[in-house]
Amino acid sequence: MKQEYLDEIKAVLKEDYEAYLAAMEQPAVRGFRINTLKTDPDSFFSLTGWQRKQTPFAENGFYLENDLPVSRQNAYAASLFYMQEPSAAASVTWMNPGPGMKILDLCAAPGSKTTQIAEAMQGQGLLTANEIDPARARILVENVERHGIRNCLVLNADPRDVAAAFPEYYDMVLVDAPCSGEGMFRKEPEAVLGWSPEHVQSCACRQSHILDSAWETLKPGGILQYSTCTLNAVENEETIAAFTARHPDMHIISGAGSFGHPGLLLGPDTELARRIYPMDGGEGHFICRLRKDGDGKDYDPAIIKSDPVPRWLHEQIRDTGPLSYGHILVRNNKVYGGIWPMIRAGRCRIMRHQVLLGEIRRDRFEPDYAWCMADGAFWHHRFELDDENMEKYMRGESIAYHGEKGWYALLWHGYPVGPGRGDGSQIKNKLPKALRRR
Repeated sequence: MKQEYLDEIKAVLKEDYEAYLAAMEQPAVRGFRINTLKTDPDSFFSLTGWQRKQTPFAENGFYLENDLPVSRQNAYAASLFYMQEPSAAASVTWMNPGPGMKILDLCAAPGSKTTQIAEAMQGQGLLTANEIDPARARILVENVERHGIRNCLVLNADPRDVAAAFPEYYDMVLVDAPCSGEGMFRKEPEAVLGWSPEHVQSCACRQSHILDSAWETLKPGGILQYSTCTLNAVENEETIAAFTARHPDMHIISGAGSFGHPGLLLGPDTELARRIYPMDGGEGHFICRLRKDGDGKDYDPAIIKSDPVPRWLHEQIRDTGPLSYGHILVRNNKVYGGIWPMIRAGRCRIMRHQVLLGEIRRDRFEPDYAWCMADGAFWHHRFELDDENMEKYMRGESIAYHGEKGWYALLWHGYPVGPGRGDGSQIKNKLPKALRRR
């Protein structure tokens, strides 16, 4: 680590500096979160036999204490868990979201906190996940779909466009801001090489602009959660102090949890924020919860007009599985199902509107992987894979099966892993190629 960085972090940590240096000599910790939309901790550990050691940062967060090739685990294909640096889960815990809310994750890729928020929402309300970078937005979509989330609108947009589309709309907004990554130094050596005081200042400037956009989207009375994976005061307490000075209707409040250390006293109530260091059982995180003054009034965005819906479409959808969505949208031959109305998003590019049920191909409907991961356990045709057939399916092979024709949800221990189409003698593999094992 650069001496300039060490001098700055010593000034921040004071008497904890030596403990920090000692912790940085230890290996980075690995962690995962159990997907409570699919399973629960008791069922998960009974199925996998993994060691159960909970982190202090989330009720469903655990340490991974081995070197398993995670992406090759069947439990990963079934989305029973999500890999996440342990302390990164602290922000959503501190934020304390719940069912029925309208929540925005403004800087969402790759989806760690989006999926965690979705678990807390339990499929009720609307979760909007935005990512400005198109390539990272595609990764976000993949993770949302694999997780089986049924109520998420995924956007690829500049935060300013999100603010213009959804003024004072959300009950909660999370800004997990792009940062200099000092909390990742033990885990990501390239972050050490990229660090400089100029980069820190550049990040702080960008964070300020993102926070201003977040403020515009937040209802009066709503909660704004700010987090970074960096440790300096410039991007953390100083950025928040400047933000509350620009927006005097925003006030720092405490959150849910007792982990980490108090924030530095560099502005009104900044000590109510939390700092997590490598010696606290994670890598490094800063989290701060703020409330906006006032009482919010509901704002209802316009609804997207659907393309004409073919008469046969509902029947073919129901041939695959129960249609448990109150809102259907057909656009460019893609069919979406929504728990929430299919709202417009202004100039923002919509990547996914809740659940992609499938696609219209001439006169037939082909179900999508996303619908299978969300609801495949309830499809009319289901096929339980043993470990041998699971390996074949994940490699893209067809499965021998003499049974009814039609679309199948392939299951592992009752959990969907992807779709297939039966022709009477086999189930043809319809797992997206990008998700297959090589």
